[in-house]
Amino acid sequence: MFGLRILLSSTAICLIGVITYSSVYPATNRISLPDPADISKIPRKIGLTPSKVDHIQGVQGGESLVMFQGDLVTGTMDGFLVGIDPESLDLKWKVKCPLSGPVRYCRILGLRVVGEVLFGLDLFGRLFKFQSGEFQFLFDSNSPQISRLGPGFFSDLVVHQDMVFITDSFTLREDKKHLNLFQRFYSFEADGKIIAYNLKSGEAEVFADNLHLPNGIELHRDNRSLLVSEGNMYRILELDLETGDRVGVFSRGGTLGSVDNIRRASKGGYWLGVSAGRTTKLHVSDILATVPLLRYFLTEYPTFAPLLTPLSKRSVEQPRVYRVDEAGTVETVVFGEEDIIGTNALSEVLEVGQYVFLGSPSSKSLLRVTL
Repeated sequence: MFGLRILLSSTAICLIGVITYSSVYPATNRISLPDPADISKIPRKIGLTPSKVDHIQGVQGGESLVMFQGDLVTGTMDGFLVGIDPESLDLKWKVKCPLSGPVRYCRILGLRVVGEVLFGLDLFGRLFKFQSGEFQFLFDSNSPQISRLGPGFFSDLVVHQDMVFITDSFTLREDKKHLNLFQRFYSFEADGKIIAYNLKSGEAEVFADNLHLPNGIELHRDNRSLLVSEGNMYRILELDLETGDRVGVFSRGGTLGSVDNIRRASKGGYWLGVSAGRTTKLHVSDILATVPLLRYFLTEYPTFAPLLTPLSKRSVEQPRVYRVDEAGTVETVVFGEEDIIGTNALSEVLEVGQYVFLGSPSSKSLLRVTL
Protein backbone atom coordinates (compact mmCIF):
# COMPACT_ATOMS: atom_id res chain seq x y z
CA MET A 1 0.00 0.00 0.00
CA PHE A 2 2.86 2.36 0.90
CA GLY A 3 4.54 1.61 -2.43
CA LEU A 4 1.30 2.36 -4.28
CA ARG A 5 1.04 5.72 -2.53
CA ILE A 6 4.58 6.62 -3.54
CA LEU A 7 3.85 5.63 -7.14
CA LEU A 8 0.65 7.71 -7.25
CA SER A 9 2.39 10.67 -5.62
CA SER A 10 5.28 10.47 -8.08
CA THR A 11 2.87 10.29 -11.01
CA ALA A 12 0.95 13.32 -9.74
CA ILE A 13 4.17 15.30 -9.28
CA CYS A 14 5.30 14.40 -12.81
CA LEU A 15 1.96 15.49 -14.29
CA ILE A 16 2.07 18.79 -12.38
CA GLY A 17 5.61 19.32 -13.62
CA VAL A 18 4.65 18.56 -17.22
CA ILE A 19 1.67 20.93 -17.13
CA THR A 20 3.67 23.67 -15.40
CA TYR A 21 6.54 23.41 -17.85
CA SER A 22 4.09 23.33 -20.73
CA SER A 23 2.63 26.63 -19.59
CA VAL A 24 5.91 28.34 -20.46
CA TYR A 25 6.65 26.14 -23.47
CA PRO A 26 6.95 28.12 -26.74
CA ALA A 27 3.52 29.16 -27.97
CA THR A 28 4.36 27.89 -31.44
CA ASN A 29 4.14 24.34 -30.08
CA ARG A 30 0.54 24.82 -29.00
CA ILE A 31 -2.22 23.91 -31.42
CA SER A 32 -5.44 25.89 -31.65
CA LEU A 33 -8.37 23.62 -32.47
CA PRO A 34 -11.71 25.04 -33.61
CA ASP A 35 -14.75 24.75 -31.35
CA PRO A 36 -17.04 21.96 -32.58
CA ALA A 37 -20.40 22.97 -33.99
CA ASP A 38 -23.11 23.43 -31.37
CA ILE A 39 -25.21 20.25 -31.69
CA SER A 40 -28.04 21.80 -29.66
CA LYS A 41 -28.73 24.15 -32.59
CA ILE A 42 -28.73 21.49 -35.32
CA PRO A 43 -32.18 21.36 -37.03
CA ARG A 44 -32.37 17.60 -37.57
CA LYS A 45 -31.00 14.93 -35.22
CA ILE A 46 -31.61 11.27 -36.05
CA GLY A 47 -31.03 8.39 -33.66
CA LEU A 48 -30.46 5.03 -35.31
CA THR A 49 -32.85 2.29 -34.18
CA PRO A 50 -33.01 -1.36 -35.32
CA SER A 51 -36.05 -0.57 -37.50
CA LYS A 52 -34.06 1.99 -39.50
CA VAL A 53 -30.96 -0.15 -40.06
CA ASP A 54 -30.41 -3.08 -42.43
CA HIS A 55 -27.14 -4.98 -42.07
CA ILE A 56 -25.47 -6.19 -45.27
CA GLN A 57 -23.79 -9.33 -44.00
CA GLY A 58 -20.65 -10.92 -45.38
CA VAL A 59 -19.01 -7.62 -46.31
CA GLN A 60 -16.41 -6.94 -43.65
CA GLY A 61 -14.50 -3.68 -43.45
CA GLY A 62 -16.17 -1.65 -46.21
CA GLU A 63 -13.67 1.20 -46.52
CA SER A 64 -15.15 3.18 -49.41
CA LEU A 65 -18.60 3.16 -51.01
CA VAL A 66 -19.61 4.06 -54.59
CA MET A 67 -22.38 3.30 -57.07
CA PHE A 68 -20.90 1.62 -60.15
CA GLN A 69 -23.06 0.40 -63.04
CA GLY A 70 -26.12 0.16 -60.78
CA ASP A 71 -24.39 -1.72 -57.97
CA LEU A 72 -23.20 -0.61 -54.56
CA VAL A 73 -19.46 -1.32 -54.64
CA THR A 74 -16.90 -1.47 -51.85
CA GLY A 75 -13.61 -3.12 -50.94
CA THR A 76 -13.45 -5.76 -48.20
CA MET A 77 -11.03 -6.60 -45.44
CA ASP A 78 -10.00 -9.83 -47.22
CA GLY A 79 -9.03 -8.08 -50.46
CA PHE A 80 -12.12 -8.33 -52.67
CA LEU A 81 -13.99 -5.75 -54.70
CA VAL A 82 -17.69 -6.57 -54.30
CA GLY A 83 -20.94 -5.46 -55.97
CA ILE A 84 -24.23 -5.43 -54.03
CA ASP A 85 -27.81 -4.83 -55.14
CA PRO A 86 -28.81 -1.65 -53.26
CA GLU A 87 -32.47 -2.77 -52.95
CA SER A 88 -32.33 -6.50 -52.22
CA LEU A 89 -28.86 -6.24 -50.58
CA ASP A 90 -27.83 -9.45 -52.36
CA LEU A 91 -24.17 -9.92 -53.21
CA LYS A 92 -24.04 -9.88 -57.03
CA TRP A 93 -20.33 -10.26 -57.74
CA LYS A 94 -16.88 -10.22 -56.17
CA VAL A 95 -13.43 -9.93 -57.76
CA LYS A 96 -10.17 -10.60 -55.96
CA CYS A 97 -7.75 -7.68 -56.00
CA PRO A 98 -4.55 -9.00 -57.65
CA LEU A 99 -1.19 -8.97 -55.89
CA SER A 100 2.04 -7.86 -57.50
CA GLY A 101 5.72 -7.58 -56.60
CA PRO A 102 6.20 -7.18 -52.84
CA VAL A 103 2.45 -6.70 -52.28
CA ARG A 104 1.13 -9.70 -50.35
CA TYR A 105 -2.17 -8.21 -49.21
CA CYS A 106 -4.63 -5.91 -50.99
CA ARG A 107 -6.74 -3.55 -48.90
CA ILE A 108 -8.79 -1.10 -50.96
CA LEU A 109 -9.03 2.31 -49.25
CA GLY A 110 -10.59 4.71 -51.75
CA LEU A 111 -12.96 4.38 -54.72
CA ARG A 112 -14.33 6.82 -57.32
CA VAL A 113 -16.39 6.38 -60.48
CA VAL A 114 -15.90 8.27 -63.73
CA GLY A 115 -18.30 7.11 -66.42
CA GLU A 116 -17.75 3.39 -66.98
CA VAL A 117 -14.44 3.31 -65.10
CA LEU A 118 -13.90 2.67 -61.40
CA PHE A 119 -10.74 4.19 -59.91
CA GLY A 120 -9.30 2.99 -56.62
CA LEU A 121 -6.39 3.12 -54.16
CA ASP A 122 -5.09 0.34 -51.99
CA LEU A 123 -3.05 0.16 -48.78
CA PHE A 124 0.25 -0.20 -50.65
CA GLY A 125 -0.20 3.03 -52.59
CA ARG A 126 -1.37 1.41 -55.81
CA LEU A 127 -3.72 3.39 -58.03
CA PHE A 128 -5.88 1.20 -60.26
CA LYS A 129 -8.64 1.29 -62.85
CA PHE A 130 -11.35 -1.37 -62.80
CA GLN A 131 -13.25 -1.90 -66.04
CA SER A 132 -15.03 -4.89 -67.59
CA GLY A 133 -14.15 -6.99 -64.56
CA GLU A 134 -10.39 -6.37 -64.86
CA PHE A 135 -7.88 -4.45 -62.73
CA GLN A 136 -5.29 -2.22 -64.37
CA PHE A 137 -2.67 -0.72 -62.05
CA LEU A 138 -1.35 2.73 -62.97
CA PHE A 139 1.33 3.08 -60.31
CA ASP A 140 2.41 2.06 -56.81
CA SER A 141 4.34 3.92 -54.12
CA ASN A 142 7.65 2.62 -55.55
CA SER A 143 7.00 3.92 -59.07
CA PRO A 144 9.62 6.57 -59.98
CA GLN A 145 7.15 9.43 -60.45
CA ILE A 146 5.62 8.69 -57.02
CA SER A 147 8.62 7.63 -54.91
CA ARG A 148 10.43 10.92 -55.58
CA LEU A 149 7.56 12.75 -53.86
CA GLY A 150 8.12 10.93 -50.56
CA PRO A 151 4.81 9.05 -50.36
CA GLY A 152 3.46 7.98 -47.00
CA PHE A 153 -0.05 6.69 -46.28
CA PHE A 154 -2.56 7.20 -49.10
CA SER A 155 -6.14 7.55 -47.82
CA ASP A 156 -8.65 8.79 -50.40
CA LEU A 157 -8.94 10.17 -53.92
CA VAL A 158 -11.10 12.23 -56.24
CA VAL A 159 -10.94 12.48 -60.04
CA HIS A 160 -11.47 15.70 -61.99
CA GLN A 161 -11.03 15.64 -65.77
CA ASP A 162 -7.55 14.13 -66.35
CA MET A 163 -6.31 14.63 -62.79
CA VAL A 164 -6.47 12.29 -59.80
CA PHE A 165 -6.05 14.03 -56.44
CA ILE A 166 -4.85 11.76 -53.63
CA THR A 167 -4.67 12.49 -49.91
CA ASP A 168 -1.34 11.37 -48.43
CA SER A 169 -2.03 11.52 -44.69
CA PHE A 170 1.53 11.50 -43.40
CA THR A 171 5.10 10.95 -44.52
CA LEU A 172 6.76 7.63 -43.64
CA ARG A 173 10.01 9.02 -42.24
CA GLU A 174 12.64 6.75 -40.71
CA ASP A 175 12.60 8.65 -37.41
CA LYS A 176 8.82 8.20 -37.15
CA LYS A 177 8.47 4.52 -38.05
CA HIS A 178 8.08 3.55 -34.39
CA LEU A 179 4.87 5.56 -34.01
CA ASN A 180 1.48 3.89 -34.10
CA LEU A 181 -1.64 5.47 -35.64
CA PHE A 182 -2.79 7.00 -32.34
CA GLN A 183 0.59 8.68 -31.91
CA ARG A 184 0.47 9.93 -35.48
CA PHE A 185 -2.98 11.35 -34.90
CA TYR A 186 -2.16 13.24 -31.70
CA SER A 187 1.27 14.50 -32.74
CA PHE A 188 -0.38 17.22 -34.89
CA GLU A 189 2.49 17.19 -37.37
CA ALA A 190 1.83 18.97 -40.65
CA ASP A 191 3.57 16.41 -42.84
CA GLY A 192 0.59 15.41 -45.00
CA LYS A 193 0.02 16.42 -48.61
CA ILE A 194 -2.13 16.12 -51.70
CA ILE A 195 -0.60 14.37 -54.72
CA ALA A 196 -1.91 15.19 -58.19
CA TYR A 197 -1.53 12.47 -60.85
CA ASN A 198 -2.09 13.18 -64.54
CA LEU A 199 -3.92 10.28 -66.21
CA LYS A 200 -2.72 11.30 -69.68
CA SER A 201 0.98 11.96 -69.05
CA GLY A 202 1.48 9.60 -66.11
CA GLU A 203 3.31 12.36 -64.22
CA ALA A 204 2.72 13.27 -60.59
CA GLU A 205 3.41 16.29 -58.40
CA VAL A 206 2.75 17.59 -54.91
CA PHE A 207 -0.40 19.70 -55.27
CA ALA A 208 -0.57 20.94 -51.64
CA ASP A 209 1.59 20.21 -48.59
CA ASN A 210 2.06 21.05 -44.90
CA LEU A 211 -1.35 19.54 -44.13
CA HIS A 212 -2.44 17.95 -40.84
CA LEU A 213 -3.49 14.36 -41.49
CA PRO A 214 -5.44 14.97 -44.73
CA ASN A 215 -7.97 12.21 -45.25
CA GLY A 216 -11.38 12.67 -46.92
CA ILE A 217 -11.46 14.62 -50.18
CA GLU A 218 -14.24 15.82 -52.47
CA LEU A 219 -14.66 18.16 -55.41
CA HIS A 220 -16.64 21.26 -54.44
CA ARG A 221 -19.84 21.75 -56.42
CA ASP A 222 -18.45 24.98 -57.87
CA ASN A 223 -15.74 22.88 -59.62
CA ARG A 224 -13.21 25.50 -58.57
CA SER A 225 -11.95 24.02 -55.33
CA LEU A 226 -11.30 20.84 -53.37
CA LEU A 227 -12.63 20.05 -49.92
CA VAL A 228 -10.02 18.25 -47.79
CA SER A 229 -10.52 17.11 -44.20
CA GLU A 230 -7.65 17.60 -41.76
CA GLY A 231 -8.56 14.75 -39.46
CA ASN A 232 -6.78 15.71 -36.25
CA MET A 233 -7.48 19.44 -36.66
CA TYR A 234 -11.25 18.83 -36.88
CA ARG A 235 -11.75 21.05 -39.89
CA ILE A 236 -12.24 20.93 -43.65
CA LEU A 237 -10.04 23.08 -45.83
CA GLU A 238 -11.02 24.50 -49.19
CA LEU A 239 -8.13 24.40 -51.70
CA ASP A 240 -8.03 26.19 -55.04
CA LEU A 241 -8.36 23.56 -57.77
CA GLU A 242 -5.79 25.24 -60.02
CA THR A 243 -3.07 26.25 -57.58
CA GLY A 244 -3.60 24.19 -54.41
CA ASP A 245 -3.64 27.42 -52.37
CA ARG A 246 -5.87 27.54 -49.32
CA VAL A 247 -9.08 29.41 -50.00
CA GLY A 248 -10.22 29.08 -46.39
CA VAL A 249 -11.82 26.76 -43.85
CA PHE A 250 -15.05 25.25 -45.16
CA SER A 251 -16.51 23.72 -41.99
CA ARG A 252 -18.27 26.29 -39.82
CA GLY A 253 -17.37 25.99 -36.15
CA GLY A 254 -15.20 22.90 -36.64
CA THR A 255 -16.28 19.37 -37.49
CA LEU A 256 -18.07 16.99 -35.11
CA GLY A 257 -15.11 14.64 -35.11
CA SER A 258 -12.31 13.38 -37.29
CA VAL A 259 -13.82 13.38 -40.79
CA ASP A 260 -12.80 10.28 -42.71
CA ASN A 261 -15.06 10.66 -45.72
CA ILE A 262 -16.71 13.49 -47.70
CA ARG A 263 -19.43 12.79 -50.27
CA ARG A 264 -21.93 15.03 -52.04
CA ALA A 265 -25.52 14.92 -50.83
CA SER A 266 -28.30 14.59 -53.40
CA LYS A 267 -30.15 17.76 -52.35
CA GLY A 268 -27.08 19.96 -51.98
CA GLY A 269 -24.38 20.04 -49.36
CA TYR A 270 -22.17 17.13 -48.31
CA TRP A 271 -22.28 14.03 -46.14
CA LEU A 272 -19.36 13.66 -43.72
CA GLY A 273 -18.31 10.35 -42.19
CA VAL A 274 -16.90 10.64 -38.66
CA SER A 275 -14.37 8.09 -37.42
CA ALA A 276 -13.85 9.72 -34.00
CA GLY A 277 -16.51 11.98 -32.51
CA ARG A 278 -15.75 15.31 -30.81
CA THR A 279 -18.78 17.38 -29.81
CA THR A 280 -17.18 19.37 -26.95
CA LYS A 281 -13.78 20.82 -26.11
CA LEU A 282 -13.44 18.22 -23.33
CA HIS A 283 -11.53 15.82 -25.53
CA VAL A 284 -8.06 14.31 -25.33
CA SER A 285 -7.16 16.16 -28.54
CA ASP A 286 -7.79 19.52 -26.85
CA ILE A 287 -5.62 18.59 -23.88
CA LEU A 288 -2.71 17.42 -26.01
CA ALA A 289 -3.04 20.37 -28.37
CA THR A 290 -2.63 22.90 -25.57
CA VAL A 291 -0.12 20.98 -23.43
CA PRO A 292 2.72 20.36 -25.90
CA LEU A 293 5.17 18.77 -23.50
CA LEU A 294 2.63 16.10 -22.50
CA ARG A 295 1.91 15.61 -26.21
CA TYR A 296 5.60 15.18 -26.87
CA PHE A 297 6.04 12.37 -24.34
CA LEU A 298 2.87 10.52 -25.37
CA THR A 299 3.51 10.72 -29.10
CA GLU A 300 7.28 10.33 -29.37
CA TYR A 301 8.05 7.42 -27.05
CA PRO A 302 6.68 3.89 -27.63
CA THR A 303 6.56 3.33 -23.85
CA PHE A 304 3.70 5.80 -23.50
CA ALA A 305 1.78 4.75 -26.62
CA PRO A 306 -0.60 2.35 -24.77
CA LEU A 307 -1.90 5.29 -22.72
CA LEU A 308 -3.44 6.88 -25.81
CA THR A 309 -5.86 4.02 -26.38
CA PRO A 310 -7.90 4.41 -23.15
CA LEU A 311 -7.61 8.21 -23.39
CA SER A 312 -9.20 8.02 -26.85
CA LYS A 313 -12.25 6.02 -25.78
CA ARG A 314 -15.37 7.67 -27.08
CA SER A 315 -18.89 7.74 -25.71
CA VAL A 316 -21.18 4.93 -26.82
CA GLU A 317 -23.55 7.28 -28.61
CA GLN A 318 -21.79 9.78 -30.85
CA PRO A 319 -22.20 11.45 -34.24
CA ARG A 320 -21.65 8.76 -36.88
CA VAL A 321 -22.29 10.76 -40.04
CA TYR A 322 -23.75 14.18 -40.68
CA ARG A 323 -24.72 16.52 -43.48
CA VAL A 324 -23.66 20.12 -44.00
CA ASP A 325 -25.02 22.67 -46.44
CA GLU A 326 -23.04 24.41 -49.18
CA ALA A 327 -21.64 26.87 -46.63
CA GLY A 328 -20.44 24.13 -44.26
CA THR A 329 -23.19 24.62 -41.66
CA VAL A 330 -24.42 21.42 -39.98
CA GLU A 331 -28.01 20.49 -40.93
CA THR A 332 -28.47 16.79 -40.08
CA VAL A 333 -26.66 14.55 -37.61
CA VAL A 334 -27.10 10.78 -37.41
CA PHE A 335 -26.33 9.31 -33.98
CA GLY A 336 -25.97 5.62 -33.25
CA GLU A 337 -25.12 3.30 -30.41
CA GLU A 338 -22.44 0.69 -30.87
CA ASP A 339 -24.70 -2.29 -30.09
CA ILE A 340 -27.05 -1.25 -32.93
CA ILE A 341 -24.54 -0.40 -35.64
CA GLY A 342 -22.03 -3.12 -34.75
CA THR A 343 -18.92 -0.94 -34.55
CA ASN A 344 -17.59 2.08 -32.69
CA ALA A 345 -16.16 3.88 -35.71
CA LEU A 346 -18.44 4.37 -38.72
CA SER A 347 -16.62 6.51 -41.25
CA GLU A 348 -17.89 5.85 -44.79
CA VAL A 349 -21.11 7.31 -46.16
CA LEU A 350 -22.94 7.27 -49.50
CA GLU A 351 -26.46 8.55 -50.26
CA VAL A 352 -28.44 6.54 -52.79
CA GLY A 353 -32.07 7.54 -53.27
CA GLN A 354 -33.98 7.13 -49.99
CA TYR A 355 -31.05 5.35 -48.36
CA VAL A 356 -27.74 6.28 -46.79
CA PHE A 357 -25.19 3.47 -46.83
CA LEU A 358 -22.59 3.40 -44.06
CA GLY A 359 -19.33 1.53 -43.75
CA SER A 360 -16.33 1.15 -41.49
CA PRO A 361 -12.92 -0.52 -41.74
CA SER A 362 -13.67 -2.23 -38.41
CA SER A 363 -17.25 -3.36 -39.12
CA LYS A 364 -18.36 -6.90 -39.96
CA SER A 365 -21.12 -5.60 -42.22
CA LEU A 366 -22.28 -2.59 -44.21
CA LEU A 367 -25.35 -0.67 -43.08
CA ARG A 368 -28.29 0.66 -45.05
CA VAL A 369 -30.16 3.39 -43.21
CA THR A 370 -33.60 4.62 -44.23
CA LEU A 371 -33.80 8.28 -43.24
